[in-house]
Amino acid sequence: MTGRERLLKTFRGEKVDRVPVCPWVYNNLIYRYFDIPPEKQVWRVGNDNIAEKTVEVHDYFGFDHLHRLGTPRHVYDEKSSNNGKWKVEVEFKNINGRDTEITTIKTPEKELKQVKKFDQTSRYTYVEAITEYYIKDQDDFNQFIKYQPSFEEAIYPAIKDEFENLGKAKKALKDKGVVVSYLHGAFNILNMYRNLELIMMDPYTDLGFYKAMIEYFSNRSFEIIKKMVNHGADIIEIAANLATSAVGEKFFENYVLEYEKNLIEKIHSIGAFDIYHNCGDADKIMHLYNNIGTNAWGYLTPPPYGDVDLDKALKVINKNIVLIGNIDQVDFIVKASPKEIKEKVRNLLEKVKPRGNFILSTTDWFFDNTPFENIKAFSEAGLEFGYY
Repeated sequence: MTGRERLLKTFRGEKVDRVPVCPWVYNNLIYRYFDIPPEKQVWRVGNDNIAEKTVEVHDYFGFDHLHRLGTPRHVYDEKSSNNGKWKVEVEFKNINGRDTEITTIKTPEKELKQVKKFDQTSRYTYVEAITEYYIKDQDDFNQFIKYQPSFEEAIYPAIKDEFENLGKAKKALKDKGVVVSYLHGAFNILNMYRNLELIMMDPYTDLGFYKAMIEYFSNRSFEIIKKMVNHGADIIEIAANLATSAVGEKFFENYVLEYEKNLIEKIHSIGAFDIYHNCGDADKIMHLYNNIGTNAWGYLTPPPYGDVDLDKALKVINKNIVLIGNIDQVDFIVKASPKEIKEKVRNLLEKVKPRGNFILSTTDWFFDNTPFENIKAFSEAGLEFGYY
């Protein structure tokens, strides 16, 4: 059975020879493997052949190829959206030792401002965070409705080469695996434009405003998803890590579920699968995942970085939904011995194989200080103990 067959059959709920081994591989592991120094890493522009390099890294460690790193990086980027009534200016500064990107959108009526901070947390890892958001009130959002160019006419032509990396990834993979594109879900996308604390209050202070935003940006996300699938994405991974158990069961059921379900249905309508990505707390809401129509849920994060009890998840989640994850990479994979890692993986697989529909994964990406021998042990154990 080829890697591509194994993964596609898993997502279809069909029998396979063994559990796929697919940890969450991020750019930093690729840069570390090839020892690409920070000054040569490309995080804001370009793709420095990372699609092809990712295949080599997967082969080295023995992973099944759930290839996420052909994903276009600037799909929510307003830098390319200039037209007569939607003018975008970007300025880079170093403020208090932090790289800072200041984006100003000018419409005929007002200016909208976003501030984003970048930090190099280790040699191979950069993180970013928005500290000021475009949408501070309803009038700011109205500017998007009135003046924002469509993704098709504005951003896509400027970053078409990034979408073509999906095709490069698929060509490099051949029959080894599948291409996954990563995008924010209906709720997560709001936090690209508006502060999360305000988003959490919006349904109670102005439900119409909240609905208008989540519908508008969710529809725009689907514009992007169609392009991803057209360029070769087999699976769309939907970021859903903001609407965790912390929002509460009722909030999720009343203000999130409907919109996530609609987006997932649209993804399936164009022939792609989905992964619903909540890598944090899920205990209070995971039973609702049965109602959103997802193909797969990751990443069953156990304490202390999540609250998912695997035994409970195996009972609660419908058996037609693929479960992904459960191996902690924050502490355990970093500090455990290869022997301990193999034992942990073996015990996990013994528990999940009777159910089936499982993909062995970490709960998020490998940190830079993760010993390569530990990553190897994770993979070797999956290959040894994963056969049904």
